[in-house]
Amino acid sequence: MIATLDQKSAFQSRLQRIQSGHQFEHADVLGKATHKAYKRKFGDKPKKPKRTFAEKMMVVIAFICGMSSVLLGRVLYFQMSHIEGLPKAFYDLETRGMILFAFVLAGLMMALLHLFTKQRVAALLIGCIVMHYGEAAVASNAPELWSNIFSADYAAQMAEQGKDYRITPQG
Repeated sequence: MIATLDQKSAFQSRLQRIQSGHQFEHADVLGKATHKAYKRKFGDKPKKPKRTFAEKMMVVIAFICGMSSVLLGRVLYFQMSHIEGLPKAFYDLETRGMILFAFVLAGLMMALLHLFTKQRVAALLIGCIVMHYGEAAVASNAPELWSNIFSADYAAQMAEQGKDYRITPQG
């Protein structure tokens, strides 16, 4: 009988400690490190922070930078290929020359605008790919702009490649 009273009073005191906010008793927990490890393993996980408007805009800027780096790379190589006196190997680069210029320009834009996060790098690469493969569509829809930037022959060639991608009012 004495043992049961002892158990009842111990149980009551334990319930009081639990209700007062002490959820673990010292005898049940090995120590503070154990409690921290338990909380780290099974506790509430912090939610991922939401991207701010500025971070979302930087992704858009990275996409535009990718597109412009390919365009500027193509313009630079096109203009430099008309300069006489450069080594013969430079003229043989063709598309690789544009890609080299675009790669350097994209790297500069990444460094200057801090485009090193995963989303920004992905947007930059997608912008490069879109402009590289979408140049024919742009040249087809704006042939006069393209002939001002490049030669008329090149603009006509690109417009012919992108004739299926023309945007018309009818759709």
